[in-house]
Amino acid sequence: MAQKTNVEQLEGILRDLHNSTPDILGCALVSIDGFVISSYLEQGIDEESLAGLTTAIIGVGERVATEMLKDRLEQTYIKAGKGYVIINSVTDETLLVVLTTSTIKLGLAFLEVKRTIRQAGEVLNNIS
Repeated sequence: MAQKTNVEQLEGILRDLHNSTPDILGCALVSIDGFVISSYLEQGIDEESLAGLTTAIIGVGERVATEMLKDRLEQTYIKAGKGYVIINSVTDETLLVVLTTSTIKLGLAFLEVKRTIRQAGEVLNNIS
């Protein structure tokens, strides 16, 4: 059997995250420049809008962390009535964004996000 390409590996990692719980509506790997690297999103979620908004949120979050806490931003999440948006750094150039329902157990979500960051980071670091 042929070895999977980096793209196929990343798609599989995101699919596994999405399938880990029915409360995950979608997930994407996004460059800090706002480009989608890979995504696994439910129908109706625009990946380009998600990428652009994610980088805008991270820009503000990084500024707050740097100026107010004198530290590096690791994670941010937004709680809305219908769910959460969880954003984490994977590498210096890549972000993981996860959309969930409001009923998700956040501890489970953070555990799955941590696993995904580790796996995606290994693939992305082998590309550079």
